Amino acid sequence: MSDENGRAFNPFSGPLSQEMWEKAHRVPSAYEDTFDYRMYDRLYARWGADQPRGGVVYKGTMKLLEAQDCARCFHRFEIDTYGRGCIHNCAYCYAKSYLSIRRYWNEPIPFPIDIAAIRHIFATVFETSKRNKFRSILEKRIPLRLGSMSDAFMWMDKTYRVTFELLKILKFYHYPYIIFTRSDLVADDAYMQVMDPRLASVQMSISSINPALTRTLEPGAPSPERRLKALQKLAAHGFWTTVRINPLFPIYPDGYYSNPDFDHSQPIEPFHFFSWDMIEVIAQHQVPTVLAGMARLYQPNLRFMQQALGYDMRAHFAADAREERASLHFSAAETTYYYQRIKALCDQHGLRFSTCYIGNDPTGERFEHDQPLWSNPADCCDALGNVEAFTATCAAL
Repeated sequence: MSDENGRAFNPFSGPLSQEMWEKAHRVPSAYEDTFDYRMYDRLYARWGADQPRGGVVYKGTMKLLEAQDCARCFHRFEIDTYGRGCIHNCAYCYAKSYLSIRRYWNEPIPFPIDIAAIRHIFATVFETSKRNKFRSILEKRIPLRLGSMSDAFMWMDKTYRVTFELLKILKFYHYPYIIFTRSDLVADDAYMQVMDPRLASVQMSISSINPALTRTLEPGAPSPERRLKALQKLAAHGFWTTVRINPLFPIYPDGYYSNPDFDHSQPIEPFHFFSWDMIEVIAQHQVPTVLAGMARLYQPNLRFMQQALGYDMRAHFAADAREERASLHFSAAETTYYYQRIKALCDQHGLRFSTCYIGNDPTGERFEHDQPLWSNPADCCDALGNVEAFTATCAAL
């Protein structure tokens, strides 16, 4: 919108929208800005004089997490379009553990990112020569990961539209991205229209096809059936898709398959969250790649899971792991058994395979041990070489 002299005219006058529009338009851009910034004013008005701690706008933008790990995790450049919570509310979630301690988890709700700041960054980098701290990363076209501490495709985005707007920005600047989600919103017709299969890799987290346990541990997330149907729809439209069995929860206590001294004489109640038949079900939905990542649980997660399940998951971990103060991990031997068996099942059903080490491998030994199992040794997320715009990963940094 312009005034009679051709200068951009700010159509917003609200307590947040006016400033955001001005921020978005500090850099002239060919990108047509049709975003309704009044959404932020409505959020502000919802709390009135009693604004929530931290405000109604999530202050984060893009970030490169632990750059020193980029040699072992190739997609550390990320963005959360919502912060301070996630309505999926998964009991085992690291973010829930971390933010609950700080009283930010869904207190009162997840809040949307400042999308004006994102538009300003992309316009600065790709339409000017001005300095910007993200220039060196963005100019290398390092894929941007959507979803880390929160899910970018929560259905609340139908109201707030910040993820939808980000997808439009990425498409305009032909920028590659990888989506981590548990939501079938990613396959909504309107969202698919602003996505581009040449730019996007879509990874759907599905730890279980057990609907009852999924409702118990992932109470706000769409059902596994809905997620699988979303992947099938995306694949039919040319998108490269992946199922992330992450976190992967072993069926039996640590050592059941890998420890020759494990006591099998006593009856053991299995934890039927993960199941071996998942691989065949995934293959039936035209998903080309499976990625597995073993579970790790922090003390708050153990408490959340006990509240949900009615029993203590610590019994699933080896005694030496239970003695640690940090997060609980499954042993390297048991992890290897699961990865190798899942890989064999993937081979049987014509699927590709990879692993995710994040949080389970502070030394890098696990990464080097598992990399030979990957179908694509150049990319743990198996997008490089399979999505046209993926020409580098953050390992290039």
